[in-house]
Amino acid sequence: MRAFRRQKGHYVAQLDPGERDVVASVVADVAELLGAGRLEDGNPPATGEPVPGAPGGWSVRTGPVPPPQDPAVRRLLPDASRDDPEVADEFRRLTEDDLRGRKVARLRALWTALVRGEPGWPEHALVVSPDQADDVAATLTDLRLVLGERLGIRTDADSEALYDGLGDGDEDDVRAYLASVYGALSWLQESLLAVMLAAPERPGTGRRRSDG
Repeated sequence: MRAFRRQKGHYVAQLDPGERDVVASVVADVAELLGAGRLEDGNPPATGEPVPGAPGGWSVRTGPVPPPQDPAVRRLLPDASRDDPEVADEFRRLTEDDLRGRKVARLRALWTALVRGEPGWPEHALVVSPDQADDVAATLTDLRLVLGERLGIRTDADSEALYDGLGDGDEDDVRAYLASVYGALSWLQESLLAVMLAAPERPGTGRRRSDG
């Protein structure tokens, strides 16, 4: 795996076939947690589907929406307020389905880029356009949130303890695997954010651009 860098007006990382398969599998797992089904099965996008509990033609639920039971999903769809349950419940009712749909759409786009590649680019290239960069960075955050929950990571100290355990050979095989994927995704996201921040601004627009 090689870090993102600016190339031909895009942000480009290098992942070998095995690395692409691993990341694509994690993407598919997270999409399934959000109710999208398996991306490998060619399921249609979740956006635009009827909302359970809503009258015909409506896109907002009229009844209460319980918080997710899976703590990993709850990290992706957190309560809007920790202090006011009524505010949290109402916000969830109004926004959760849309938020799920947007997250699934971003996951699907990244999964497609990993599995199918980008025409005209080497097969190892993960190509992200400047317009896609924010979505990809957000999706990498979602992947890390899920893996972090499975690994029990809550603080920087938890992360350090996890990596120390890997170095000492104290972790079991599954936990070591998840930790290595978590570390790789963290590093990949950091490299993407670095090139996004380093991109020079377009003259007169105040917006950053990638080198061509």
